[in-house]
Amino acid sequence: MNIKEIELYNFRIYKGLNKIELSSDANHNIFIISGRNGFGKTTFLMSLVWCLYGRNMQEVDDLYKKEIADQGGYNKYISSSLNRLARIEDDYNFHVSITFSDINITEVPCQNIVITRSYNAKTSLADDVEVLIDGYPSELAKEVGPELFIREFIMPIEIAKFFFFDAEKIVNLAEVSTTEQRRNLSKAYSEVLGIKKYEDMKTELENLQLKIRQESASVTEKNQLEQLKADVINSTLTD
Repeated sequence: MNIKEIELYNFRIYKGLNKIELSSDANHNIFIISGRNGFGKTTFLMSLVWCLYGRNMQEVDDLYKKEIADQGGYNKYISSSLNRLARIEDDYNFHVSITFSDINITEVPCQNIVITRSYNAKTSLADDVEVLIDGYPSELAKEVGPELFIREFIMPIEIAKFFFFDAEKIVNLAEVSTTEQRRNLSKAYSEVLGIKKYEDMKTELENLQLKIRQESASVTEKNQLEQLKADVINSTLTD
C-alpha cells in the first residue's frame, strides 16, 4: 500500500487547496519532509492522523490526548484547526484527503482508495468522513462504518502508533537526564522500530505453542503436569 496523494484544504497553516503528489517509481520511492520549525511539518503529520482517525487520534499519540484535553474536548480542539485567514474570509470548511494506491485487500479489489475527512468550524457537530473506491462510494464502508473500515482495512491504530511518529520527539529526547526521560526515549524507539509489536507477536506465539502442547498431551502427561503444579504450590507454602 502506498500513499499516492495528500490534499489539505484550509487546514491550519495550509490555506486554500494544497495538493502533495507522492507518485513514485522503482528509482524514486523515498520522500523526505523537512523544513524549519514552524513551517508545517508537525501539522502535516497531524493532518494524516486526523484524516484517518478523527476523534480517535488521541489513541495514536499522547500529545493529541493532552492537546484535546487542554482545549476542552475534541470539537473545540478540531475547530481550532481552521486556517485563520480562511476564518476571516468566512470560509469555515476544511478537510484533509489521502489517496492510497497499490492496495491489497481481499474483500475490496481496487486500484485507489480515497479517504476524506471534513469539518465545518461553524456548523459541524461531528466529522464527515467519505471513503471512495476507484471514484465511487464504498458500500462496505457504509455497511461497517468508515471509522471501522479505516481501522480494519487501511491501518489499525496499533500500527499507526509507530507509523505516524514525529521524528522530532527522538531529537528532543536525545539529551536525557532523568529516568522518566530515558523511559520515554526507550518507548519512542520501540514504537518507531516496531519492537513492541514484535514482542507482542512473540508472546502470543509462545502462548499459542504452550496451549497446543497442553491440548495435545496424553492423559498421563497431563496428570504429571498437575502433580508438578501441586508440588510447586506445596513447596512454596512449606517455605
